[in-house]
Amino acid sequence: DKHLVSLEGFQKKLDGFDESNVLRVRCVGAHGEIVWLEDHLLSVEKDKSGNLERLLCYTVNVTGQCEREAHISRVEERNRKIIQALPEFIFILDQDFFITDVLMSSDTILLHPVEQLRGADGRTIYSPEVSDLFLRNIRQCLEDGELKEIEYPLDVDDCERHYFQARIAPFEDNKVMALIHDIGDRVQRSNELIEAKQRAEEADRMKSVFLANMSHEIRTPLNAINGFSDLLLEGDHDHDTRREFREQIWASTTALTTLLENMLELSQLVSSESPLPVAQTDIRLLCAERLELQKQLGDNPAVEYVNEAGTEIEIPTNAFYLTRVVDNLLHNAAKFTAAGRITLRCRNDESRRTLQISVSDTGIGIPPEKQEWVFERFTKVDPFKPGSGIGLYLCRLIVTRLGGDIRVCPEYSGGCCIRIELPY
Repeated sequence: DKHLVSLEGFQKKLDGFDESNVLRVRCVGAHGEIVWLEDHLLSVEKDKSGNLERLLCYTVNVTGQCEREAHISRVEERNRKIIQALPEFIFILDQDFFITDVLMSSDTILLHPVEQLRGADGRTIYSPEVSDLFLRNIRQCLEDGELKEIEYPLDVDDCERHYFQARIAPFEDNKVMALIHDIGDRVQRSNELIEAKQRAEEADRMKSVFLANMSHEIRTPLNAINGFSDLLLEGDHDHDTRREFREQIWASTTALTTLLENMLELSQLVSSESPLPVAQTDIRLLCAERLELQKQLGDNPAVEYVNEAGTEIEIPTNAFYLTRVVDNLLHNAAKFTAAGRITLRCRNDESRRTLQISVSDTGIGIPPEKQEWVFERFTKVDPFKPGSGIGLYLCRLIVTRLGGDIRVCPEYSGGCCIRIELPY
């Protein structure tokens, strides 16, 4: 009634109606109680001048409905904040492993687009083994109502593997809710711990092997040195016999010195991973000198030493360590070749910027199944031959530190051939 409400009040009330002609009003009672009223506009009457005169509407008390809507709104807001705070994401899955919904925070990045996941059959996303794992746990969860927890891998593009944990709980309408958590870092740390444990166990085993091997290898030349020294000091021997004793002492001393040098070099190489210093090196000269030295040390007229070093080759490398590798290969060739030929070859592949050095012999050779094994520590093709069993292991360690590769040539059948490839 315009006599009870001002014309301005009429206009404000009319302006408050939306397109549906409904106006919701919050009222506060005398005792602070909240009442929600909903006005439904039926008609507007105006006077002859066009001014508002009467509003015809009816009012409904919607306090209960508003309270329910407010409660739903608060629950939705709480759920939204929970989902936003989740570090990962949630799958809603039915009993047949179809992904009916994906819940996640706005900044979560998935391995598959959300549009591809919603409504997808989980068996098209996961491997058969993982799919079976999910299906078993989904059905057990729906059957007994208890939380299930699984861990599984997910391969992406057949080249990258991720690891996840799923906590599966009953949800609604014969569905489950699976909270998915990325455990890649945990799996990596676990694998690193396992590898560290294996390395520690291997180190302990190798320590035992080392002590057993070294005690034998050191005792043998020491016994020879002591024995022949006693023979020199005791008794009257002719000149030739005394010279033979001195040669045996010298050979044993050289073997002991070489063994200790190898162990010191091995210790230095293993304890540091810094690059080896390099300088321009005349490879042809280095190989010629080492081959001639081995020929003199071998002193075996039944073995022919052949130098096929080719033309002058100079590359940046570590001359000291490369010399050690060549010496080891030549020494092994001489040790296992009673008669025949030992050949040292060098070739410079300028197109690939790679130096190739190979030492071949006509000795006993290495069986195919042992051609990789011989590069491990304390391995010997012939356990009755003298040696520490670390020569080829040391060679590979040095060549690898120089950025190259060393292998037995599987195509060589006339004995043994070991080839080194060094980039420069």
